[in-house]
Amino acid sequence: MSQEPLRRQTGSVQLGPGVGRHPSREISQRGPTRAHVAPVQTLAEAVAHWARTRPSQPLFYFADLEEKLTVLTAADLHHNALRIAAHLHARGVRQGDKVVLSFDTSPEFLESFFACGLVGATPCLIELPSSKVSVRAWGERLRVKLRLLEARAMLIDPDFADLAHEALLDPASDGALFVATVKELSGEAAPFEPPTSNADDTAFIQFTSGTTDAPKGIQISHRALFANCAAMGEISQWDSDDLMVCWLPLFHDMGLVASTLASFVHGIPTALLPPFGFLLKPARWLWAIHYFRATSSFAPNFAYQLCVKRIKDAELEGLDLSAWERAYNAAEFIHADTVRHFTERFQPHGFEPDTWRPAYGMAEMVVGISIRDRNDPVRLETLSRSALASRRQAVPVHEGGPDTLTVLSVGRVLRGIDIRIVDDEGRALGERHEGEILLRGTSLFGGYFKNPEATDAVLRDGWLHTGDLGYLADGQLFICGRSKDLIIKAGENHHPYTMESAAAQVAGVRAGCVAAVGVNNLQTGTEDIVILCESTETRPDVLRQQCKHVEEMVYQGSGVRPNRVVPVAPHTLPKTTSGKIKRAYIRQNIEAFENLSLLVTPPARQSIVH
Repeated sequence: MSQEPLRRQTGSVQLGPGVGRHPSREISQRGPTRAHVAPVQTLAEAVAHWARTRPSQPLFYFADLEEKLTVLTAADLHHNALRIAAHLHARGVRQGDKVVLSFDTSPEFLESFFACGLVGATPCLIELPSSKVSVRAWGERLRVKLRLLEARAMLIDPDFADLAHEALLDPASDGALFVATVKELSGEAAPFEPPTSNADDTAFIQFTSGTTDAPKGIQISHRALFANCAAMGEISQWDSDDLMVCWLPLFHDMGLVASTLASFVHGIPTALLPPFGFLLKPARWLWAIHYFRATSSFAPNFAYQLCVKRIKDAELEGLDLSAWERAYNAAEFIHADTVRHFTERFQPHGFEPDTWRPAYGMAEMVVGISIRDRNDPVRLETLSRSALASRRQAVPVHEGGPDTLTVLSVGRVLRGIDIRIVDDEGRALGERHEGEILLRGTSLFGGYFKNPEATDAVLRDGWLHTGDLGYLADGQLFICGRSKDLIIKAGENHHPYTMESAAAQVAGVRAGCVAAVGVNNLQTGTEDIVILCESTETRPDVLRQQCKHVEEMVYQGSGVRPNRVVPVAPHTLPKTTSGKIKRAYIRQNIEAFENLSLLVTPPARQSIVH
């Protein structure tokens, strides 16, 4: 085995006005060549395949917060991953062992990820500590996951290596686990013979983000991964000269699979930005699309809304989004207003309405379930809210009335996936009837790691019970919400998304930081609707007026008046690591959150640990 040091090409780029194009993307190379998944069965085989067939092709670009640009070609990726794999092997990691990876977006993360496959180990993805999670809470969750996995090794970002060592000072540990950084694995290592893996082996384990429950380890096989990636590329009609841009966390399915591995197995490069860079300055995302002449990018609805609200006109001077062909919108409820406002704001910069690719997915189906086919128009439906609430029927009505709700199609179900819509008794429903979405097919996950009870709760008779509500119309899927998030007031079902969107329109309310929950009221025998919203206001008189405005906006937008509006300070409402509001947690701890109201001054205000 080669003993050359890790190989990476480096440069610099400032993503903003005045930036040109990356040299490899200066001239559009659009051609008729359709991209296909590599003719292999595992990720390790894919790494070797691209290194052998197109060694000089850049597969990954990394633009960090310090304006450093790093490029990994197919040959460099294979070389570096194989070198790290040799070190893992030398330290006793063998086929079937679990290796925990905890990195920010970086070359080290992907090199380590593929190194696990080359040595036959299973990479297990865990987030780094962040401002949203205390170091102590992170350490406790890390210990729980390490014990569950019986991990053999942990590779981590060097800035957090000391925290990992502290977290592992656990009397219950048997001492078999070692912690290392990629830099520590850059010296000499004895060569080894990579083991043979097969399609049914576990490609990786990803932990759920805990939207409605405790995190669980989702096992994804190579077979399911390749099937899902192939189906996404097929419906999206990816070409060999496409390029993906991603700022999403790589420990979640939309960042790791939809944006990174799906492109990789098709031989399509991905430009990666750290998530914090986007949150700090959303324009970096759009300028990355400009700089790399990117054709595709995934993001949740809130990201598009953030671009509309946070990006100043001066930050857009010279921006060209005309190469962007597929703006995937997924992972949370898609608001029609966001789609419209983003299009209006960025169409002068080359963003076309047909670029939108609304989609639906979840980690238990690898990532992708449905995507808008480019041959179908972007489809919105205006429904009767009362018919959906009382009869659970999706009845189209004219726009503009007080009893209306607009939903967006998330496209057609991918090849290899079967879908059923069922009622509360499990009976199949016809078109335009709202019910729970059930799925099965080639992309189905292999169950939650060492958690048969949780697996059996969602996998019944071969069908995945998603907990999501939706309906089918003309072969297209429409998502209405999650069954656990439904607010049932006086016998009618109300989805929180419409209320939250309406409340977020009020000045001073932070967009994406609103929660609508239903709280049992023993006196009325039904649920109260409580709106919690993070506010930048602090003056009590202004806050009271703001709450009245929120109440009225929610009533106008949803047709139902909330029982209470609770303003709280910024960064109070808990979110999952993928940015979704934890409604179930808020509902279960509603009294504690109401005590944090900016209009309440308890003797000793306590923070809520989540």
